Formats: sequence, C-alpha cells, structure tokens
Amino acid sequence: MSQENSLFQHRLFIDNQEVLSESSGTISFNGNGQVNNLGITINDIDIQYSSLFNQKIELFLNESGTDDSIPIFRGFIRRYIPSENNVKLSALDVRSILSGRDGIKINSSDVKNYDGKTVAQFIYEVVTDNINYDETIIGLDMLTDTDVPITMTGLRGNNIDVLSTINSKLKSKLDKSDYSNPLAYFLDVKEGLTNSNIVIVKDKALTDTPSYTFSYEDGIQKITYKKVLPLNTVYYNDGRSIQYTNRPTGQSATTIGNVDDIGEARKLALEQILLEQQQNAEITVDITKCYDIGLGSLVFLDVPDDDVHGIHRVQGKKITFGKAMKCQLLLNKKPIVLSNYIQQ
Repeated sequence: MSQENSLFQHRLFIDNQEVLSESSGTISFNGNGQVNNLGITINDIDIQYSSLFNQKIELFLNESGTDDSIPIFRGFIRRYIPSENNVKLSALDVRSILSGRDGIKINSSDVKNYDGKTVAQFIYEVVTDNINYDETIIGLDMLTDTDVPITMTGLRGNNIDVLSTINSKLKSKLDKSDYSNPLAYFLDVKEGLTNSNIVIVKDKALTDTPSYTFSYEDGIQKITYKKVLPLNTVYYNDGRSIQYTNRPTGQSATTIGNVDDIGEARKLALEQILLEQQQNAEITVDITKCYDIGLGSLVFLDVPDDDVHGIHRVQGKKITFGKAMKCQLLLNKKPIVLSNYIQQ
C-alpha cells in the first residue's frame, strides 16, 4: 500500500516508517554543487507530534508504476510548518551536513592542516572523522579523485564551511585535455540502497554519446528556450582584452581583476570564454520519462527546431509529484564563473 489514495505512485518514509497519508511536493536538483531540496505537504496534522526535526526522509518516485529499490531523494528534515489541515516539510540532502548553520565546521592552521591532500582525500578525512564515526551517514564508496590534481594546500581558517570550500576548489580547475572544450567538475550525490553517496562528477564532452534521446513522439511534453550570446570578450590588466571570433552577433564581455601576471590573466580569460562557448541557449524541457536522469548527463533532443536540436547537458532538474507527476530539465544553463578572478 503506497498511499491512502491509489492515484499516488510515490512512497514516503520518515525515520524508516512509511507515511500513508496523502502527500505532494517538489524536489529541486539545483546543480553546480548546490544542495538538493525536497518540499512536501502531508495531509495529516498528527504527524507534527512525531519527532521530525533532523529525521531521515526518503521519497521513492515509482515512476514506472512498480516500487523502486532506490529513492529519488534521501535527506534530512530541516524545517516543518504545521497548519490546520496539513504539515509542510522542508528537507535537504546529505551535503547539508557539510554546510550552513547546522553543518559541521572545521579548522585548518599552520600546525594542523590539509596541505597536500586532494579534494577527494579531504572529503574522505572530514567525513570519516566528523560524521561517519558511529555509522555510515555519507557513503564514500563512489568517491574518486579528479583527473586534474586539485589540492587543499593553503586552506587556513576557523569555522570553515566544508561544502563551500569543496565547491570553490572544484571550480578552480578544468580538465583541459581537449583545450578547445574544457570540462568542469562539480560535487553531486548518488543515492544507493542504504546510503547517499557523495561523488565528484566531471562534465561530459558534448561530442560524447548521449545517454537519453527525447522527441515530441517520445518523452517531450514541452520545450521553452532562450537564446544567449556566449561570452566572447574579456578585459584584463588596464584595458587589454582577448576576443574570441569576430563577434558577428555583438559583444558579450566580462573583466578579470586582481591578476598581475599578464600571461596568467590571458590564460584565465581564454579558459572562461571556451567554457561558455559550449552553449548558446538556455533550454527548459518538460519530459514524461527518465525522471531519474542525473545531473551532467547528455541528452539528445530530436526536434525540428535547429536552435535546440542536438546534444545538451542536464544542468538542473525539478520534479513535482502528487496525484500527477511532472519532471522539468534545465539544459545548458550558463555556468558559474571559472574562478574568483572573473568579475561579471
């Protein structure tokens, strides 16, 4: 029995106990290393009398009509608001343990620090020492290092926010094995049978084979898109500039500051331009299948419109569930800046 109302496909568990009352809500997979969040309304006011705060919550979407073995979302309840007829819950994925007011903080000094450790080694040590000491809360079995070495050398301070530090480090390097098509890294969560696993993901090259194909006959309900002019000009060092192509459609510019070395500034400028030249449209697609598609995946849109036909990266996802389900993909959203030296 999944719900009191048989129209519902999803199943909800709080602290390993199934919630049978009617529920509906939204899951947002925000991308760029940001924490995924679940907002859900439960039509049972009595649930407020349970111990809810910081309890584990799992949502099984059961998109195919059969029970899933792995939840679409697993996290912890961070807020709840009771009302006369229902209770609204807000939950965040396991990365929330590494960030924010309720997350762990670390110190790093000249005496005790993480110098020489890679980002993956840093994550493993912090999670093992501060979170997983009694039980496995954050899975580390899927954690692997970046192809490009990224170290924590130089990290200093007190009460350091772990998640923002990891995200900042990952954004500081690109895989430039194909220099004309640099690939970025981001932190993500992969759900397992019993735990949420933290992983470092590298963007897939747009020349790779897409994992999914969507068309109006198979999977696409609606497409909206906005054409964007990719970055093609960067100014640096007192008026110097680097331009990419002859800019036939106009100029899209930014500025680099705080880099004294002209060669380094020029290199950073070109890397940012090449990163942003990989997309020229922000696309939103409402789909009717493959709701479990992961961030960073490649999809092929087999549609007549030349502006959106082709291969795109999944940058974000939003799922709405209740008496009906809907999934919306965000493709090719303009990436965040390459480093702190890029100024919008």
